[in-house]
Amino acid sequence: MEGKLGFIGLGAMGQPMSKRLLEAEYRLVVYDLKPEAIEALVRKGAEGASSAQEVADKCRKVITIVPNSEAVEQVVFGPEGLLEGAKGGDILIEMTSAYPPSTQKVYQSLSGKGVSMIDAPVSGGVVGAEAGTLSIMVGGDEAIFEACRPILTVLGKNLFYMGGIGSGHAVKAINNFLSATTMAATSEAIILATKLSLSPQRVMEVLQVSTGRSYSTDFKFPKFVLPRTFNSGFALDLMYKDIDTVTRMAREYKIPMFLANMVQQLFGYALAHGGGKKDDHTAIFTYLEEMAKGKEEN
Repeated sequence: MEGKLGFIGLGAMGQPMSKRLLEAEYRLVVYDLKPEAIEALVRKGAEGASSAQEVADKCRKVITIVPNSEAVEQVVFGPEGLLEGAKGGDILIEMTSAYPPSTQKVYQSLSGKGVSMIDAPVSGGVVGAEAGTLSIMVGGDEAIFEACRPILTVLGKNLFYMGGIGSGHAVKAINNFLSATTMAATSEAIILATKLSLSPQRVMEVLQVSTGRSYSTDFKFPKFVLPRTFNSGFALDLMYKDIDTVTRMAREYKIPMFLANMVQQLFGYALAHGGGKKDDHTAIFTYLEEMAKGKEEN
């Protein structure tokens, strides 16, 4: 492979994505705030770095996938950040589920130094990251997207060019709003079915071949909810963050979004009652389940 490729953010998604790139014989330089996350990739053949700046010093292309826009800005603008090490002609592939106006801010600053950027958030979860079957939504200069296509093809099987910078992040937020909505609606449906003494498993079989079908009925409920493992790999607070991105954009453009605001309130309720990084987003089922209990059950 030509040159070294930087990878910053070695969490639930970053670890398997990095491993796939190593398996595809990319020479990775990796960085994360957690030394143990770096070490796990070093054992797989990556080169560890001590800062985002060091990654930028050593690589012409760098991938970032961190928890939120604030973390992206810290990686880029913070002490020993990407901006300090980046050179004209470098490319940032920003794969975080981020807030588009923040993406624009990062893009403008990098452009001032001659650095190109695309936003390329992903959908498909940890399972998709491990299998290399992620859907990737790309915003930015189409020529830069094409230059990065070989890298992205290792990570995903569905690549979509969406338009200008920030458009990938916008589509990802819209997707996650819909994902959260079907998760909440299916939870309410299954809780009601249980109250009616119907078998949740049997109801799910019906939904999977009927008009109530969704990714939640096809995958999340059979794998994470009905077995009560609640371990899809995507935290409840991150889902709240993505719904918040949608409602913020809706307010900015004066678009009424009744369901988005209700779903955000639901996930906000869960956060206020102990949910967050410790809870998977599929655990929203348990909060609705608790609310559905009669007083005689409490």
